Amino acid sequence: MASKSKLAQKKQATSAKKINFYLIGIPVFAFFIKLIIMANIKGTDGGVLGGWLGADGENYLSGVDGLLQQGYFSDKSILSYWPAGYPILIWILTKISLAHVIYLIAFTQSIFYAYASYYFVKQLRGTRLQPYMFLIGLALAFNPTLSLSSLAVGYESPIAACMLMVVGLIMKSRQSGHDRQFVLRVLSVGFFSALASFMQPRWILTSLVIAAFWALITKGRKAQALILVGVIGVMTLAPAIMMQRNIKSIDKAVISTNLGVTMRIGAGDETQGGYARTGPDIPCEPTPPATATTDNDVVKCVIKWYASHPGKSIRLFINKAWFYWTPWSGPLGNGTMARNPWLKVNPIVNIAKGSQSGNDLVYKSVGRGISFFWVIGCISLFFMGFFWLRSMKGIYANLAYASFIPVVISWLVAMGTIGDHRFRIPTMTLSVFLQVMGYFALRHRLKTGSFAVALESSGQAR
Repeated sequence: MASKSKLAQKKQATSAKKINFYLIGIPVFAFFIKLIIMANIKGTDGGVLGGWLGADGENYLSGVDGLLQQGYFSDKSILSYWPAGYPILIWILTKISLAHVIYLIAFTQSIFYAYASYYFVKQLRGTRLQPYMFLIGLALAFNPTLSLSSLAVGYESPIAACMLMVVGLIMKSRQSGHDRQFVLRVLSVGFFSALASFMQPRWILTSLVIAAFWALITKGRKAQALILVGVIGVMTLAPAIMMQRNIKSIDKAVISTNLGVTMRIGAGDETQGGYARTGPDIPCEPTPPATATTDNDVVKCVIKWYASHPGKSIRLFINKAWFYWTPWSGPLGNGTMARNPWLKVNPIVNIAKGSQSGNDLVYKSVGRGISFFWVIGCISLFFMGFFWLRSMKGIYANLAYASFIPVVISWLVAMGTIGDHRFRIPTMTLSVFLQVMGYFALRHRLKTGSFAVALESSGQAR
């Protein structure tokens, strides 16, 4: 009996070492691959640049130029038209090195993404999701577009990492209860929510919903109050900082002034809802006594147009919902991902460019059919993973909702503004996680003939 016990302990120790090895090894290995890639990204002068410009890279760097020339309260228009948060973070990195700031951006974003992936997957250790950790870790570390986005100048990858940290911290709290670290976790969720909102104010809404959800699944009035006050209180510092900056720099109490523009692009009688709009703009007159149309005026005009054109609005909402999940390239791709680093080596892109027959294969009936089923598959796996994880009850249902909510909010925001597949990246870490769970749900269905799972006891499921 003693020998059997020792054998079991040895087996458990070996298994624990194996789990720890790939838990740490996968994101670290992916990070070192990125370092090699960074060393081979050259600038126009032949020197090491270390990263690429994202879709709006020049605009962010233009904002940084304004900060370098005029300081924190620069009145450069790009810093109020778009949120100033991401350029401010880059500006801080220029204090380390201006000449190598692109390299510093890629390095900082990549190491943040690697740690966030590790932290999130770590929370699955010791749960019934432990057997799936390896594939989840691989998907997060080596999904080409998601992972390589950390090498591009853009807010998408840092926010994707913030989402992993927020959900990971909530899961850690659910597993540990109200221990001594509870307050620290609340403040940390508030910090990462603030960081995401600082770069992209759309995350204010996501942060509010996630804080409310976390409070609802937490026992105890004091703990619920602490979550709401702590998360929302810390998070609101981000928009407050940007608003205060704009009051002093341009004398306007705004976070940014581009919401109306983006909403207007995605609406209209003749347009399809994507970034490449067609047809005339929605007419909008300034509110008297003003003589110039403000961003708020445009937002109101677009909302009124949707309300007065329900049939056309529904068509546009459906189009934009579809565009959100479209492939990065090919006949159905719709969005602003032309600078996606993955497209530099994507074999499908190379096939299309290689010959006329290759172009026909990718962009005509065969390519359109494959792209269509690719979108259907992505959406199906996402929902399948959510419902399967939710069916496990307890902390697994909590994890399902915590991962599902940010993606759906981002999806709905895209439907209200522009149908752009680039909007998928900030929550892609969570959608990929649920899609991997959807894959395991399918495997379970094929193996057992049912999606039903054996439930843990209430103590195990917490």
